[in-house]
Amino acid sequence: MKRSGPERLQRRLPGSNKVQRDSRNEQRYYMEQDDDTLHLLGLDPDDFESDEKSDKSKNPNSIQSGKWQLGFQAMSFDLYAKYGNNRTLSLVSPKKPYYQWRLRVPSGHVVRLVVLTLHGATPGSCTAHKLSAYDFLLPLQNKIIARWCGLPISGSSPVMKLTSSGNVMLVTFSFSRQRDGAIFKAYFQAIPRAGCGGSISSWNGSISSPYYPSYYPPNVDCTWTLRAPFPGYLISMTIVAMDIQDSRSSDGCEKDWLDIGGIRLCSPVSESGKKRVYSSPLSLHFHSDESLTHKGFHLLYRAFSPEGTCPRQFRCGDGGCIPLRKVCDGVKDCSDGRDEAKCSSCRPGEVLCGNGQCKPQSSQCVSQSTCADSSEEGACGGKCPHMCSNKVCLPKTSVCNGVIDCKDRSDELNCTRAYLKGCSSSSYKCANGKCVSKVNPECDGVKDCFDGSDELRCGCGTRPRKRTKIVGGSDAGAGSWPWQVSLQMERYGHVCGATLVANRWLISAAHCFQDSDAIKYSDARAWRAYLGMRLMTTGNNGAATRPIRRILLHPQYDQFTSDYDIALLELSAPVFFNDLVQPVCVPAPSHTFTTGTSCYVTGWGVLMEDGELAAHLQEATVKIINRKTCNKLYDEAVTPRMLCAGNLQGGVDACQGDSGGPLVCLERGRRWFLAGIVSWGEGCARQNRPGVYTQVVKFTDWIQQQTKGQV
Repeated sequence: MKRSGPERLQRRLPGSNKVQRDSRNEQRYYMEQDDDTLHLLGLDPDDFESDEKSDKSKNPNSIQSGKWQLGFQAMSFDLYAKYGNNRTLSLVSPKKPYYQWRLRVPSGHVVRLVVLTLHGATPGSCTAHKLSAYDFLLPLQNKIIARWCGLPISGSSPVMKLTSSGNVMLVTFSFSRQRDGAIFKAYFQAIPRAGCGGSISSWNGSISSPYYPSYYPPNVDCTWTLRAPFPGYLISMTIVAMDIQDSRSSDGCEKDWLDIGGIRLCSPVSESGKKRVYSSPLSLHFHSDESLTHKGFHLLYRAFSPEGTCPRQFRCGDGGCIPLRKVCDGVKDCSDGRDEAKCSSCRPGEVLCGNGQCKPQSSQCVSQSTCADSSEEGACGGKCPHMCSNKVCLPKTSVCNGVIDCKDRSDELNCTRAYLKGCSSSSYKCANGKCVSKVNPECDGVKDCFDGSDELRCGCGTRPRKRTKIVGGSDAGAGSWPWQVSLQMERYGHVCGATLVANRWLISAAHCFQDSDAIKYSDARAWRAYLGMRLMTTGNNGAATRPIRRILLHPQYDQFTSDYDIALLELSAPVFFNDLVQPVCVPAPSHTFTTGTSCYVTGWGVLMEDGELAAHLQEATVKIINRKTCNKLYDEAVTPRMLCAGNLQGGVDACQGDSGGPLVCLERGRRWFLAGIVSWGEGCARQNRPGVYTQVVKFTDWIQQQTKGQV
């Protein structure tokens, strides 16, 4: 690889939201062992040291001696599972040394990976095979949930059940000796994101780590407050299972741990230590870090009266005693009913409040709390669209609707659209505050605002040189898309696209700037912008280049759901507009891009799902797709800040390397407006899998705030 020319080097794409596989036309290389390159493939350099030495001792003349025949023989797959569906992963007699599966499930769910059989990867030495699961879509070493490696062996099925913290997981399988066989079978599914922790007041019950007995997810913090139903009662706690840390670990309880009453536990407990008595209330706190997880814990508890007026019995309010077996048996044995007052056995469809009362399940996670102490809202973290500071849960329709529902105003903070009193959301607001109901009046050549503000700032969206790969697209002519930008890194060449919106501002996708363990994509100094370029060659045909001064990611960007996937890049110096370099128009918040409208997506991304980067800038026509239709295809993974475009029959789409680039539409005034930013999708140009873009109109106000009105 080091001997190859820069033209080929710059076509290697180190990280993106879409998948690249080997091209059949690709050459093979004998690659010098390079730690950075191995990290890019998710491989540890340490894995190859012992193998290399053993090969040298066996055969000094072996071609493996000191080198590893990689030839970029890596296979990568994108898989998506709807709730209720299982998707299979399998590998029998692999032909390539590295495989990876990028797993996605709908927003609000997490990935459960069930490993059925695993021959050729067990705990031990990592010189032969290695199966890893990551809580991320890149193989970051600090995001490993689990790893198996060693010599072939068969175990009981299933081998393991893993859970992610978000709606994505990366599974990789690598081995350093291609002559060894390996069998790996697994499936994954979407399961609803579970809440944990809360306030508990009952006579008996159990507490477990999330998803027990499946492995708990990384990045968990749960706190339970356990109270005996009445003062003076104690709590007996029995540890049934405690599997939080590898028994060989020597780091104490620093990474994952369960704190019971101020004492941290993370290792199996001796028989004598499994049962303890605590005073009420008792606090429990479970913590897991970003990496390796285990089965977790399972505890049983019961409240009891200390020796006194009712030894080993339940004391009623009138001082009478009844056997403990009669507590919570459905029959009121105490005259005051105290023995049945705080039982956790609410009927199906009911929820237990902190005061012991049972309320209908429908009262959970709604704006009006029916438990006086709001305790039924405690588990709403994963279900509740917005939780106010006073624990009142708001529905989606109450968030960012211009009406303050939370006392702390949090439901109307950080909203991407400014709601205008007296203006509907579809009305265009003039500079003088007046509203125009005409659809998309800006820059259409007609003065609709009395102050003419709708026709100001219209030096954008034109193509002076226009004469008349994107998968299924065609080569673009010189000057056809003068706002198209190539974002490049010195060692890796083109990585992402971007769009010129002002003389010193670019718009791209936030996911292009997420660091991996080997590459710091968030460092502005590593990037250069190439403008006015059509051919991706070493000379760049005299294209204008600018270093990046700073990168501004949207503060609410979510790497797991790809929501708020937008970034602003400030150039180190202004760029001069000419026939080949022009800004595109940024739409007003009221601008609408109608379903069925034909728009264009452009970029230098790979020309097919398993291809390599395009040499010529590609252009393709795609149609805006209704969000409800798109959400059915992607099982509700498309948020209100996303836009779908493509061809449901497949064949035309953005692909890996197009990320961050523009989706533009031509409006009546013959000017081009930026409708979307290439964000994500399942595969490239697949049937019923259209491209998903960041919807720019949702961020117009944020863009103007960050650029101080320069855009």
